[in-house]
Amino acid sequence: MYKVDGWNNFCRVFEIPEEYPKGFCFDGGKLTEFYMVDWFNPIASVPQSGVTKEVWREKVGEIEVTEISHEELCDTLIPWLIRKTYIKPDKKYLVICDFDATFIFNS
Repeated sequence: MYKVDGWNNFCRVFEIPEEYPKGFCFDGGKLTEFYMVDWFNPIASVPQSGVTKEVWREKVGEIEVTEISHEELCDTLIPWLIRKTYIKPDKKYLVICDFDATFIFNS
């Protein structure tokens, strides 16, 4: 289960390249281009906070945390993402969330 609050409710979507650099990466790595095609708050019920956690606790009180499973996250986001105009046929996409969820989906 992932724990989501108003400070980590964020994700980015990247189009994965069709080819990767060749050769070993022992010398510090190989530059690989992923195209970021979107970013958003993936859990609609969790608003993005505009203050620090310390200020929130001082002014508002307890920080609400929502839990979501990996399966529930994918079942919600993938159909929604596939309908986006930037999603191209026969491409793969990587989603990276600030609350440590990651997944790949095919268009």
